[in-house]
Amino acid sequence: MKKETTLVGEVTPEQIETWKAKYGKVHGVIVDGHIAYVRKIDRNTTSYALSNMSFKMTKNDNDTSDIEMNMGKLAKTGEAVLMNCWIGGSEEIKKDESLWMNACIKAGELIEFKETELKNF
Repeated sequence: MKKETTLVGEVTPEQIETWKAKYGKVHGVIVDGHIAYVRKIDRNTTSYALSNMSFKMTKNDNDTSDIEMNMGKLAKTGEAVLMNCWIGGSEEIKKDESLWMNACIKAGELIEFKETELKNF
């Protein structure tokens, strides 16, 4: 019989349902056996997080775009998400620099970019 692994900071399914009723979506950011729970990202957090992000785009001869992103800025973007949307989990993530940095990088991925276009008339 396989033993279930419990993450440090893991909460009950009932707690997650309570958070979902209050915040909508709930995400778990898992790093090295620890979990942080973050609520759905609001507009102000998204705006602040994106102010820390920058992209460098170049076109090659085949007319396709290459995108380059600074990892430090990605970490700052995720840090904005973790700091503003944290609702529970392992407090060790906040205290341990390695856990924090890795959680920040992963949390930055919660900012969603949808395909968008501009149309001139």
